[in-house]
Amino acid sequence: MAREDSNHDIETFGRELIESGFATSDSIIGCDSAEIAQVHSVAPEGFAIPDEYQAFLEYMGKKAGTLFKGTDLFFPRMLDAVEAAEDVAGKGLTLDGQFFFGHHQGYKVYFFKRGSRAVYAYQEGSSEEQKLADGFIEFLRQSWRIQQKTRESTEAMRRERNQM
Repeated sequence: MAREDSNHDIETFGRELIESGFATSDSIIGCDSAEIAQVHSVAPEGFAIPDEYQAFLEYMGKKAGTLFKGTDLFFPRMLDAVEAAEDVAGKGLTLDGQFFFGHHQGYKVYFFKRGSRAVYAYQEGSSEEQKLADGFIEFLRQSWRIQQKTRESTEAMRRERNQM
């Protein structure tokens, strides 16, 4: 995917977050060039950061409303993802040649493999890693759909409880 396409797709995704109520224009915050340089510094030497992830950092790398609440996917907490990976690494996770860009409550890590734009995850105690999406924007959209369904079912339970 070309860099311009990645920028467009991330900006479109940001507008969809705002329209859905998951974010406001003030709650989508990108990283500045110094912060992006810090992110690049935790990648393995010579690791090419996928364009989609670079666009994410620039547009919403610090915050994207309530998306990924409870998951350390945003700067600066994502900088600890390598340490989280080291803590949960087992037989199913190798640390070499991978860029860890996020973690969830210390038991799940998210990463890219060298030469691939696909997104992977590994959960502590698993026997193998799991491919989540073919690219970062697909990963964002899948995660958002799951969070939308969770929000909808929570709201439905509240309405049902209030009718009693």
